[in-house]
This record gives sequence, C-alpha cells and structure tokens, in this order.
Amino acid sequence: MGIFGRNIKKDYAERAALELMRPSGRAPVGIVSPWAPAGDLQRLVVDDTLKDLLGESAGVITREAALKVPGVARAHGIACTTFASIPKFEMEGDVQAKSQAPWLTTSASGVAPYHRDFGAASDWFFEGWACYGFTADMDDCLHIPFGMWFVDEKGFVQVTSDLVPAKYTANPIAIPIGYGEDGLLVNGATTIRQSQKIEDAYQNRLDNPIALTVLTLEATDYFGYSKEQRAAIRDEWNEGRRKNSTGLVPSTVKVEFPGASMPTDLYETGRNANRLDIANHTSMPASILEGVRQGGSGGGTEMRYQGVGNGGERSDLWEYGLARRMLLAFEARMSLDDVVAPGHSIRGDQSNMHATPNPDSNPTSED
Repeated sequence: MGIFGRNIKKDYAERAALELMRPSGRAPVGIVSPWAPAGDLQRLVVDDTLKDLLGESAGVITREAALKVPGVARAHGIACTTFASIPKFEMEGDVQAKSQAPWLTTSASGVAPYHRDFGAASDWFFEGWACYGFTADMDDCLHIPFGMWFVDEKGFVQVTSDLVPAKYTANPIAIPIGYGEDGLLVNGATTIRQSQKIEDAYQNRLDNPIALTVLTLEATDYFGYSKEQRAAIRDEWNEGRRKNSTGLVPSTVKVEFPGASMPTDLYETGRNANRLDIANHTSMPASILEGVRQGGSGGGTEMRYQGVGNGGERSDLWEYGLARRMLLAFEARMSLDDVVAPGHSIRGDQSNMHATPNPDSNPTSED
C-alpha cells in the first residue's frame, strides 16, 4: 500500500505520512566540512547574529514562508518539475545497459520516481543537499526529506526519523548539488526577507491609499460641527462628483487634490528588483519569473527561446539553470560503484526536451 497509508502522529501530531513528500526541520551535522549541510547549531548561530544586526524579523525562514513569495514559488516549480520529469537510465559505456536498475523506473514505497525526484529537487533548491534512501539490495529507493537525516562525526549518513520505512534506511546516500550551493533558504535569505517587507509595504499602501480629494474646513467650522455633520459634507461632495463633472462647495470649504499630481507608488521598482534577485539566486531567466507571454509582438517584455531548429542554441533556462545542476549532481553520485556496477553510469535522457518538433507526449519514465 505504500507510505501514503501510514498515519504517524509521533513528532508530527495530526500530520499524516504524506510528510515524507515534504521536508521539515533542519538537518544537523556532526562534522565540519565545506561540503556538509548546514546543521541546527550553525543555523542558530547565523540566525542569532542576523537578529542582532537586523532585528527580530531576521529569524529562520521556512519553506512554507518562502513559497508564499510568487517568484520563489515559480522558480521552485520550474526547477523541480524539469529535473523530476527527466527519465533516468543506467548506461554501459555510451549505450543503455540491457538490464536496468529497477529503482530508476519503479518503487514499492508507493512514491513514484517522479515524486521522489521532485522531493529531492526541492531539497536541492532550498537546502543545497538531497538524500536518497536505498534498500539493502539496492533495488529500490525513497527520497529522505531534509531534516530526517544527518551526517555523523565519521562522515556517515544517519536517518533519524521513524517516518522513513526501515528498509529504506539501509543505504542512505546524501548528494550535494555543489560547493557553495547552500540553497535558497541560506544564500537567498536576505532576498526573501526583503520580498516579505516589500509585500507588507505594498499591502499597507493598498489598505491605506493616498486620498484623491481633501476638503478643508475652517477650524471654527470643523470643531463646531458634529462628526455626523462633517461626514454629511464629505458624502454630499462624493455624491455630487459621481453625478456631475463640476463640484460645488461653499467658500468656507477649500478643495485640494493631492492624489491627482502624486503618482500611485505601489513599489513596482522594488518588487521588480526583488524578482531579479530571486532569478539570480535560482539561476532562472528573469523574464520567466515576470510571468510574461512567450512569443508575440510585445517587444522587449517578451521571452523567446532558440531551439535546435531555428538557431542551434539551447534554452538558457536549461543550459545555465538549476535543474541541469541537479541532474549533473545526481548523475555523478549515482554513477559511483556503490550504486551501479563498475563501467556503468546513470544518465538522464535529455533528448525529449531538445527534440524538434516538440514531442506530443512525455517520455516513458516509470512502469
């Protein structure tokens, strides 16, 4: 039946075993290495330092909070989907091996290889590390979410959560995406906080817009009128302006239009700059995070891709993007002799994404 049928309350209260598809917590580490995932102690020290410098708002950023930032959600979805949708095969030299490792296309865990790889890609995106748990015979594997494993003082990966079925803890393999790639929650923490503050300011401006018209009463009149009388003057003005293009007020009332000459600043510049920072942190073309149309005749705001059929150049989204780095890290680690036989390697089939014309169906990746 797979893990989706399990309902484990320990440590997670009423949260079901679907949490195996979602990372939680942080991965502690017992060794000091530039290739080691940042642990609880390291993060707390950094967070405490940031709090001293930037205030209480500079605490730990969770994935849930980060994914509420539109640019982050879009970049995350694109990178993770791209990596997870690539079929992976075992190669013998330059050709596919006659006998394929079963874990590449199926799993007895109840989690399809696509969702398993999506979870690993999410870990790489946010944390810079991902972990796959293999069975003792190396025939099946499951993604072990970041926070459910750690590296001990001898450099061995240890699984700490009972949410992971025991048979998938026999051979855990942790994979870093690359040196210095600590994930968006570390390298992009300041950018995410900026986005949150910009959105707060944006919402505040929407909730408290600049008044388009101000009616000024003489002080003696203003304080001489009751609250209801002052409201009646304002409502009478609004009703009159809705019916006519000409306003009528007594000489004791002064009319000003501060909103007419003042631009409505909804922090477009700050929001655009923040999206550009997110694009740089996630190796994503900025135009994609803008959500603009593809093709058309809109000039510089459009995004176009040159494929093998019309320019001989592959899309920057793939060539320099995060999904390709994920695939390279996956291929490198899974090709070592503790996973496949000597002379064999694991490779992702990229032919579908570069084919011209575009295929009308997705490649077979699971059975």
